[in-house]
Amino acid sequence: MSGTLDWTPWMKKRRARVLSALSAVLLCCLQSGATVNDEVPVFTEEPLSVVQKLGGRVVLRCSTQPPSANISWRLNGSELVAGAVGDMGVVLEPGTLLIPALTNLTLGRYQCVASTNAGALASVPANVTAAKLRDFEQDNQQDIEVDEGNTAVIVCHLPESQPKAQVRYSVKQEWLETSKGNYLIMPSGNLQIANATLDDEGPYKCAAYNPVTQEVKTSTSTDRLRIRRSTSEAAHIIYPPVSRSIMVTKGQRLVLECVASGIPTPQVTWAKDGQDLRFHNNTRFLLSNLLIDSAGEGDSGTYACHADNGIGSESAATVLYDVLVFEPPQVTVELQQQEVMWGESVRFSCQARGKPTPSVIWLHNARPLAMSPRHRLSARVLRVINVGPQDDGLYQCMAENGVGSSQAAARLVTLPTSNPSPREQAPVKPGATGSVLTLDCSELTGQISVAEAPVILSQPRTVKADFYDLTWKPRHDGGSAVVEYIVKYRKIEDPPGEWTSSSISGSLHKLTLAKLQPASLYEVEMSAKNCAGLGQPAMMTFRTGKGGQNEPPKTPAVPSPRLSPPEAPDKPTISTATETSAYVTWIPRGNRGFPIQSFQVEFKKLKGKGGGEWEVAVTNIPPQRLSVEITGLEKGMSYKFRVLAVNVIGASPPSVPSKAYTVLGGGRPNERPVDGPYITYNEAINETTIILKWTYTAVNNTPVYGFYIFYRPTDSDNDSDYKKDVVEGDRYWHSISDLQPETAYDIKMQSFNEGGESEFGNVVILETKARLNQRPFPSETSSQRPEHSGGPVPRPSDLPYLIVGVVLGALVFIIVAFIPFCLWRAWAKEKEMSDLCFPAVASPVSSCQYTMVPLQGLALVGHCPLDPHLPPPHAVYAPIGLYTSNGKHHHPTHCLPGLHQVRLSSVPIGNLSSPSSCLVHLTDKPLLGAYQFWAHCFS
Repeated sequence: MSGTLDWTPWMKKRRARVLSALSAVLLCCLQSGATVNDEVPVFTEEPLSVVQKLGGRVVLRCSTQPPSANISWRLNGSELVAGAVGDMGVVLEPGTLLIPALTNLTLGRYQCVASTNAGALASVPANVTAAKLRDFEQDNQQDIEVDEGNTAVIVCHLPESQPKAQVRYSVKQEWLETSKGNYLIMPSGNLQIANATLDDEGPYKCAAYNPVTQEVKTSTSTDRLRIRRSTSEAAHIIYPPVSRSIMVTKGQRLVLECVASGIPTPQVTWAKDGQDLRFHNNTRFLLSNLLIDSAGEGDSGTYACHADNGIGSESAATVLYDVLVFEPPQVTVELQQQEVMWGESVRFSCQARGKPTPSVIWLHNARPLAMSPRHRLSARVLRVINVGPQDDGLYQCMAENGVGSSQAAARLVTLPTSNPSPREQAPVKPGATGSVLTLDCSELTGQISVAEAPVILSQPRTVKADFYDLTWKPRHDGGSAVVEYIVKYRKIEDPPGEWTSSSISGSLHKLTLAKLQPASLYEVEMSAKNCAGLGQPAMMTFRTGKGGQNEPPKTPAVPSPRLSPPEAPDKPTISTATETSAYVTWIPRGNRGFPIQSFQVEFKKLKGKGGGEWEVAVTNIPPQRLSVEITGLEKGMSYKFRVLAVNVIGASPPSVPSKAYTVLGGGRPNERPVDGPYITYNEAINETTIILKWTYTAVNNTPVYGFYIFYRPTDSDNDSDYKKDVVEGDRYWHSISDLQPETAYDIKMQSFNEGGESEFGNVVILETKARLNQRPFPSETSSQRPEHSGGPVPRPSDLPYLIVGVVLGALVFIIVAFIPFCLWRAWAKEKEMSDLCFPAVASPVSSCQYTMVPLQGLALVGHCPLDPHLPPPHAVYAPIGLYTSNGKHHHPTHCLPGLHQVRLSSVPIGNLSSPSSCLVHLTDKPLLGAYQFWAHCFS
């Protein structure tokens, strides 16, 4: 129709412009997305370890850059699939793993894995652990005595707890959770009472509180504090009772306790490695305790606490702390060449620092790498040989040391081989002038494989001090001529040095290794390369000469090979394959001129003392395989493995046995051992060393990783005095050293595994031998001289015998001294009574004989001979002047109390012509119905 506009051309143009714009935007977005997806992922937040009670809620978080990276999770190395985690009670959300109610099935090691087109990266592991609080061990009541005005220490042996339990104390019917007044609760759990007085006497009890489970458990015993008052006492350290070792993580607070007692109150000083700490900027003091707010690497060392109050020996009041500051790992990974052509080799280096030395594992795209013909692993170096497109991605070095974990990564990009480089251009093969060898196997017919290892002909020893002539001959080339030989050599030392590499034309069969060190041991690896890649290496070791020796006569260029089997492979490593199988991986050593034809793996069951016999597990393992799976292992059983290398001459000596490997599943997960080991033999070797032997029988095939040995002096009642030695593996003997001479020790043992410790086995008591007396040299300083010179050092266990000896000696001395004293007193008493009753007279006086006088006035019978030559008369005197109770005829005199006297006057005695008198002394009390008397006669 006329006048009507035709919109069709305009609409088509408009639609074309819109589609063009949309295409441009879409292409831009796709390119942007491709760029983002090709980025290497970097963790901005990694999951953290958690301790939670069973039934509690756990949240693990993980985030990366770029945010578009795919996030997945692993539990104990197995990937958590979104469809299956619901049955386990795990909820996966973007960047988060949620466990609504923690169970035994959801305990373990979790890792977050971030993936992009560049590869996959694994986070450091996060351990999810169940909280627990065990009971206090049975303990006896302790009576603690301290001098008034000094600091008292109440020691609390907290039970095992996850996380660490918090301590509480019952003080005067009140529970203390934090320090208050003069009561100071230390990080160790001990209670220190400053300036103790009589008001602080009484019972003290400690309790443990788990902040996660909110459980509270109370100790089984109550300690009682007693305050004593002394006039003077030498300074002595009451805590710690003996020197000890302390481990602290870098950045944490370090508290070293030292409590001394004495009258007057001792002064406490601290020193580190002999240097006074009073003016050290990094240290503070709380009472007599040393505090370091943030421990660093420089704080490791030996700390000495010294107490002195001017009384006694100074050396007796010193205690030492050996402090070791642990550091989490720090990891860096270096890759010199990020883009590598197919068929070449690449080398990664890992620098892992930390204390203790961290263990290292290598991962490729978040999967652990194992030793193989193409992968050579060590704690510091990863070598990938004959790389291909399957080797693209991210390589991680992950380090752990019990304090923490760390990881670092590097990216490897492999490129297809294009035109051969000048180095790869094959040389002209002798006898085939003009023919060029190529690295492209597609041009060759038949089955092509890598070339076999060459046969090394050189002797393992040379008199040359600084160079070595390496000679060889080729073996089967695998259907393609050898293009070149790769020779590597290095000095065998600890730690191993770097390899020196050389590339030799495939037409040559001799190489001089120069710039060597005299009298040194070297190892050599040599491989042949053809179009199929680099073959299995031949290995040998040689030793250089000392130098200055006369050279022997020249030998032919190709000496006859030494007929000997290969060297023993390195100690194998074991990793879990399935519930009943394990991977055994090893590194071969030198083949001594003849290529290794096969390997053989042997195993031994560890049960009882010494275990079983070695048995063959797998034989005729091809030389290119350096790892094998051992199947049919018994659940709960522990094994050791070793490897032998075989060539045409014979089998090598067996390698060093591997560490003990326990097949899980024999008992319940994480089940601790039941019974402890039984000590069957103990002997004191010398004054400071004891040797033990024991047996152990597993219950229900529960695996055991080793044994704990606890020992302390017998006269100690404090469990904190126990020292602990650890014996790992299946060794059933141990020597304890650095003991005190002539001292009895309590010794007991436990077995342990990842589930915990067993009960204690039997307890033995053994005394070390006595030390021979030695006089100190005059050059020794006073601080080096023993406290008791001239005799053996007294021990605390001798104190009861010393007290008994002193008491018995004092009694004997008193008895011996008392006998002559009694005799002298008896003589003096008799003389005193005589002098008191009768004054001295001019004429001699002689004592009369005495007899018994009856009560009824019987006659006194006696005689008073004044002349010893006259015979005594036997006359009966008249009862004149008898003593009566009413005082008749009584002549009172001043005599000793309890005595009476009677005067017998005008009594004819003997042939005396003049009247004579006798005084008769009688006792108040009758003796057997008669009175005892004696008389003095005078004229």
